Parts: sequence; structure tokens; C-alpha cells
Amino acid sequence: MALDMESGVLLWRHGPALRPCALLADSVVALRISPSPTLVVVVLDAATGEDRWAEPVDLPPWARCTLNDTREFSLRTETDEDVAVIHWVARTRYGGGAAPSAQVLKDSRREAYGSLRVDPAGPPVVVLPEAEAPPEPTDADAPSLVPPAAVSARPAADVLLDQSMAGDVLVELVLRSDSGAIVLRAVEPLVGTVKWEVRLDHAATRRAPKLPP
Repeated sequence: MALDMESGVLLWRHGPALRPCALLADSVVALRISPSPTLVVVVLDAATGEDRWAEPVDLPPWARCTLNDTREFSLRTETDEDVAVIHWVARTRYGGGAAPSAQVLKDSRREAYGSLRVDPAGPPVVVLPEAEAPPEPTDADAPSLVPPAAVSARPAADVLLDQSMAGDVLVELVLRSDSGAIVLRAVEPLVGTVKWEVRLDHAATRRAPKLPP
């Protein structure tokens, strides 16, 4: 989904789940999973959201690809002039309950990583030579993207799901306590004034199963 940052007006919506990775000129470079462990690089028209081209890339068969970063799989993107380089890391760990032997623990731990060079002008996606070490993580040690002086417009009862800066605007993903709706909200960070708010969906609720008579 693409929104106008000034007004919150919906510009376009894309059907299958995607992870946007980079905005290069008039193209959006994104990823989808179809199915794991295959990553599909998708290049969209930034103005319309229409697919320009897509190309699958197979990862190791044991990799558990996800669009959000997890302990088992993570992504990081760098841009260099008119191309994007997408770094991926896949890991497996021991998931049993009993204390494993040293051999079982060793056999259950696997790690692979690689990089994909994407030129929006057209395929193919270039698989870069394997580096000597995986890319550095960007979550735990990275500085906050939200300035400490930023003021949120969120009522205390609402639940903040995520927030980041988009230019000079604070963007919040919020679960509203009054309606149960998930909204995307743009806020003036220094004064807390809401510029716009877009309702995305209701929060998923799980009901208890009915007991048999």
C-alpha cells in the first residue's frame, strides 16, 4: 500500500503480501515469498503499483523465509546509485525440549547468507559472491530512528505497534482501544499534531472454541 505523505490519500494497493526494500527513482524494489524457501524479487511502478517484472531466487531448502525479521531469517537493504543490494541471513537452531547432545546441537545449527543485486531497469537478479561473514544486524544496536523529542498524539490506552520517521513526519502504527481498529497515523513530531489517520484493519481476535454438549 502506498500513501500520499501530505494527505494520507491512498495512491495504490498491491495484492500479494510484499516487503518493500528500496525506492529507486520511479521504481519500488520489494520481496515476496512463493513459497519458502523461494524469495521473489518484485519491481513495481512507484506511481501505479503495477508489477514491472519479477524473478524468483531459491535459497537453501531448510531456510524459513519470512517478510518480517526473525531469529531464523532477516533482511537488510543497501542502495548504490540506481541499484539495490538485498542481504539475507538464514539460520536454524535446536528446537527440541530435552537437553541435546553436543552432536545433535551441532547438527541442528545451520547458517547461510548471501546478497542479491537488483537493477530496476530489468532482470536478471545478480547473486553476488558469498561474503566471508554475514552482514551486520541492524536492529538491536542501531540508533533509534525516532528523535527523543518527538511528541506522540497517541492516547495512553492505545497500543503502539510500530513507529518510524518518514522525512520530517512521525508515522505510527497503532491499535486503537476505542474501536479495535489498526490505524496508520502521521504526526508532527515536535508538537504531536495529527496530520492524517488511515484505518487499515480490525485487530484479529480469537474466540474460545465451543465446548461439545
